Amino acid sequence: MIEDVVSLFENDHELPTYNKIRGAYVDIGKGFSEKMLVETELKIALVLDSKNCNRDHHWNKLISRWKKRWSSS
Repeated sequence: MIEDVVSLFENDHELPTYNKIRGAYVDIGKGFSEKMLVETELKIALVLDSKNCNRDHHWNKLISRWKKRWSSS
């Protein structure tokens, strides 16, 4: 199921927003948890970085996103 959502974004140039990823789970009619969303974000970042000459670009953006998300709680 995670791979289904990852495949939706594998040709994007930027990491999709948290809400776009959540929406993808809703669109395919699957339930999701925060753990699944985090794993999906990670896998998307790794796929996008594997196609990018700046190898850690999406990974670094994801780390920043996670810091913002969890430090404000």
